[in-house]
Order: sequence, then structure tokens, then C-alpha cells
Amino acid sequence: MKKTIKYVTCIAGAAVMASLGLAGCSEGKNFVNGPKYEYRLTDKTEEYVVNTTGSSVTVDQGIVIDGVFDEAFYTNRKWLKANKILQQSGQTETGTLEMTTYFSETGIVVAAHITDSRAAVYSSSVATGNQTCFSGYFAFGDTTTSGDDVYEVENTAANMFKISEFVSGGLQVMYTSEDVTPVHAVRRVGDITKGECYEYYVEYFMPYALFGRTSRPVTVYFNPTMISATLDDYGSAISDLRTWYNFGEHQSSLYGWSKPNSGYVFDRNGFVSNSLTIKEAEGGSVTEEWGYDWTITGDMVNLNVTPDEGYRLTHLYVNGEECVDDVVAGTYSFMAQGNVTVVPEFAPEGNIVVSDVYAWIGYPASEFTLELNNGESDYTLDYDTS
Repeated sequence: MKKTIKYVTCIAGAAVMASLGLAGCSEGKNFVNGPKYEYRLTDKTEEYVVNTTGSSVTVDQGIVIDGVFDEAFYTNRKWLKANKILQQSGQTETGTLEMTTYFSETGIVVAAHITDSRAAVYSSSVATGNQTCFSGYFAFGDTTTSGDDVYEVENTAANMFKISEFVSGGLQVMYTSEDVTPVHAVRRVGDITKGECYEYYVEYFMPYALFGRTSRPVTVYFNPTMISATLDDYGSAISDLRTWYNFGEHQSSLYGWSKPNSGYVFDRNGFVSNSLTIKEAEGGSVTEEWGYDWTITGDMVNLNVTPDEGYRLTHLYVNGEECVDDVVAGTYSFMAQGNVTVVPEFAPEGNIVVSDVYAWIGYPASEFTLELNNGESDYTLDYDTS
């Protein structure tokens, strides 16, 4: 169905300073179309920023867009759980992303929980993509061309929201009338104004009418990106201090937008994936490259095999099939096709020990003892006394 939405070169959503004005945690602060909040998590203050500016959208009954994932539909929902591991400027940046979707009657809910080793930053004068931000390329599962119906959605830690569409090979910011303007919220842990926020929750509701649709989809694609940034003293982004961490790059078939379905798949139950079960074994470990317990069909999975000191890998069963001969330089790679169970077996290194032996010049050696110290006792040993 063709959309009738117009495009303008502007950012949809309230200015960040206005958003921060709603973010106070002291009792008595009121929120736009929402209650006042004061929550505490251990010794960290949680700040809630709810933004319905410019929107007259009625969110479906039973859904409250507030960054708190306590609605009934979140129970047992399948989440994408991904790890950020990045070597940059001699340091390791780490973080985690958990995200899922929900297809309600009139719109789609996107929820994300992000932690980062970099403190969140914000600016009223910097583009959403150049400050701390949860971003992603988005498309419905029935999209067939990359030239239309593919979107970039951004929601910053300061709760600035922007949605753009790929048009003629480029991005155009979408102008949204108030009856289709998304409703969005952020819950932060720690004070973003003091550089103390390393964790935040994003939740937004996009009505299907925004995309010219009237009913629930079967699936959607979402290729999430975790944007970290460091701003200078004037609030301007410095390109070298901006990290664009695209989780889809870990799976080669998901990276980029050469085709519209380049993204993780979400359906009515949430994230669509295969399970990856790796059994524990004495004498070593096997881990997935990124620490995941899931795989995506059609993508290459790398398993790192690490024997303990004095041990070696003797067997590697993948769904019951012996694969030990395919381990190269401590890595086993395979194409994911379904649920996978990995069972490794390790054994002590086998060394021959000679003991209790003596000899005299011109005479044969005495009888001696040979032992194979690999923990095995069932073996045949042939030798002579020369």
C-alpha cells in the first residue's frame, strides 16, 4: 500500500533540552500525559522521560509507553540479546543490547535495554545519530525492494526521536502528522547531565498508519545499531569519538541494505532464532564467537575451542556428528540451519614415562616400566630393549 506521507528536512520529536526538563527525579515533577515518578535501583536514580509532543495517537489498551517493560505481553517474549565488543584507540568498549517487538492491534511496539562502557551524552544542537542513541534499520517482512519501505529509526538516550525512509538511494526524514506521530519514552539509570548514565531503556509505539498499513504484520526486520559518542565542551560531536556499532555486522547476511530483509527477524513471539546449546566438559571449553546462545539460519557460526593446560580436544559432536577433524587453529565453523547442540570431550595430553631402568656397559638393559599418563589404561604397547 503506497504511503501519502510528505517529507521535510526536520527532526521529528521534541528538542532534547525540553525532554531533559521532563527528566527530573524529585517528587513533584510532572510528565506530559503521564504520572510523576521517583524510582531507585540500588544506589542509582532512574529517570523517566515520556514524550507525546505533537502526537494525538491513542496507544492500544493495556500498553503504556514509559520505558518500563511490565505489560503482560512482555512475559515469555523472545528477546534479541547481543554483545558489543569493540577494540578502539587501544581500549576495549563493551556493552549489551536486549530488544524485542510486539505487534498490537494498531501499531508496533519496539523495546530495547542498553548498557554501555561509555557514559551517555546528549546535545540540543547535534544530530540524533551523533549522540548516544538506539538506532536501527527497519522494514516489514513483506517488503520486496530496497528502494522503498525501508526506514531508519533513532531514539536517543535523551529521548529525541527521528524516523527516515530510504528514498532514491538516500535517507529522507519523514514528516508525520499528529495522528501518526510515534509515541516514545526513555528510562535512564543515572544522571545523564553529570555523565553518570551507562544504562537506559527505550520504548516506542509506531502506528501502522504511519507506514500506510492497517493490520498486524506477520514479521518485521530490524537491524539494530548502538551509537556511543563523546561530545566536546560545546556539545558538538567529534566524528572520531563516535562509535556506530551495528550488531548485524556479526552475521554477514544481515549487514547492509543490499536487500530489504537485511535484519534480524521478529514475529508475533519476538526475536526469531535457533538455539545454540554448548555442553560443559572437563578439561576445556567451547564458546560461540560473540558469547551467544542463539544462531541465525544461513549464517556462519564460529566456535572457539580452548583446552585447559595439559589437555587436548578428543571429540567434538555437533548434533551427534563427529567434527573434531574440522577444527582448525582452535576454531570450528559451520553454517547454521536449525537448533544446534555441541558436546565437546577433552583428555589429558598423552606422554610416555620410562622408569625403573638401569644398564651396564656390555650387558642388556634391565626390565623397565612404561606408563601412558593420559588417564587411560586400555592400550597395547610394543617395544624392544635396544
